[in-house]
Amino acid sequence: MKNIFKIFAVSLALVAGSCNFIDPELNVDPNNPLDVSMNLLLPQTETSIAYVLGGDLNRYTSMWTQHHSGVERQSASYEVYQVKENDVNNAWGNIYAGALQDLKIIMAKATETESPHYRGVARVLTAFMVGNVVDLWNDIPYSDALKGAEQLKPTYDSGSSVYDQIQAMLRDAKVDLGTAASSFTPGSDDLVYGGDLDKWIALANTLLARNYLHVGDYSSALNAINDGAIADNGGNAMVDFGNGPTEQNPWYQFEDQRGDVVMGKFFIDLLVSINDPRLPYFATKDQAGGYSGAAAGVPNTTVSRFGPYYGSADSPVPFATYAETKFIEAEAAFPTNKSAAADAYNAGIAASLDQLGIDDAAFLAQEAADQNSITLEKIMTHKYIACYTTLETFTDWRRTGIPALQPAAGTTQIARRFPYPGDERLYNNANWSPYSSVTVFDKVFWDN
Repeated sequence: MKNIFKIFAVSLALVAGSCNFIDPELNVDPNNPLDVSMNLLLPQTETSIAYVLGGDLNRYTSMWTQHHSGVERQSASYEVYQVKENDVNNAWGNIYAGALQDLKIIMAKATETESPHYRGVARVLTAFMVGNVVDLWNDIPYSDALKGAEQLKPTYDSGSSVYDQIQAMLRDAKVDLGTAASSFTPGSDDLVYGGDLDKWIALANTLLARNYLHVGDYSSALNAINDGAIADNGGNAMVDFGNGPTEQNPWYQFEDQRGDVVMGKFFIDLLVSINDPRLPYFATKDQAGGYSGAAAGVPNTTVSRFGPYYGSADSPVPFATYAETKFIEAEAAFPTNKSAAADAYNAGIAASLDQLGIDDAAFLAQEAADQNSITLEKIMTHKYIACYTTLETFTDWRRTGIPALQPAAGTTQIARRFPYPGDERLYNNANWSPYSSVTVFDKVFWDN
């Protein structure tokens, strides 16, 4: 009877245009609480970031780097660089209205409760995600964004100025994470490192080095690594997924539900040419019992598909790894110290194999380099392999032109960035309009 009276009271209130009769309990939606604690927001945010990275962002760019190939439906269009404004709407919305907004809330709560450890983690994740957004879109809403109803039409900041801001944020994050006292500290709610603050500091240094490398500041990149970047595979930043229907890895979900992206010929041919032991981890066998990929722009559904390491239901989505860190070090050292570059390069290959649980001394010896044989092509080619499924391979190709990819069949150039989403044109038109002529073939600020 009590529920009946509540419903009746609500009806009267709606008719009268007043809330005087509403039981306050009815205004609380248990599925959408007005306030969420930091320990509940953090795992949700980390998962959201991993899902958007392992979803549209990495899937589109992995076709352009020819790790994969789109062979059916919309993916066949993305394969030939026809990514349109509405194709990136969901990713943009999930980043801004989802992950970045939640991270802003965590930072505010952390400041309010004197919890610098949570703020430090949120700052690292914010810098990481915003860096990816700049690398894909260049100029973006940032300093004027995430203000809710106070600012519904944020202005755009230049990509270079946003880089300066996120580098400063990473330095501030390290201070937060190194603070002795914190009212609340992440623990099991942290899906990346389980609350290990030293690992978060190492990740911040790797990200600092990554961003310095993008802009050609090799000295600062090396300094960041020397300050204590990711130093082993135990420090790899990644989010693991699960086997449950609501817990599955985004690459696995896409293959299970769509199946219109296969392995790329360039990538598979490269692995086969050097007898790479990672091949069965990265790809399945094709219909003929071997390994093959579809040539860019030439649909072929009989080839290899996503392998078990990144393509299983419980596979991880990596943010940054020890292998990447060593290849950053190798590239940054290469102009001035060939010996150090070779050592870091060799360590990068070993780290990649170790990450997959592979012990293959013969392969390491075969691919090894010393100060006399190390080349930038060797460094970037093995980074292209080790960083499979990450956005860094797209960034590296744009920066260095390595590996020597050719445009997809029927095209003349490879895409270099994402278009702005349609929602920006529709709802933030005044700030978007200076960018109305931008295409996927334009360059971001560090892409010389």
